[in-house]
Amino acid sequence: MEGLIAWTLALHVSALLLWSASLFALPALYAAYPSVSHPRDLQRLRAMARFTFLMIASPAGVVTIIAGTALIHPTGAYSGWLVLKLMVVGLMVLFHAACGRIVVLLHDDPMLLSSRVHLSLIAIPATLIPCILWLVLAKPL
Repeated sequence: MEGLIAWTLALHVSALLLWSASLFALPALYAAYPSVSHPRDLQRLRAMARFTFLMIASPAGVVTIIAGTALIHPTGAYSGWLVLKLMVVGLMVLFHAACGRIVVLLHDDPMLLSSRVHLSLIAIPATLIPCILWLVLAKPL
């Protein structure tokens, strides 16, 4: 059983790293939209944003949540820190959904927002991810 827990934990952490990296990459991709003028470059940028969201971020987020859920009972993680962690993970899911919405909106209007606004979105995962790590490592409650 301990081996299965270790593999599930490794899967959970690996998927979390991939999901987190993609949540940083998406706003950076969005920031490039206003500066692209050639239609072929815009088509490539759209494809990169869709691929990052659909093929990397979304599966990684699902695997992270499923593996994390599978770890709750075997590890006995029923403390108050888990509730807080799940709330922060919920905020990550909301940001993930917002990123998907932005992919759709930018497809229709590449000049929707400025590069500066898109880059400022990086502050959201830059806040949420360390909060999750702190809650898991410190287990304050």
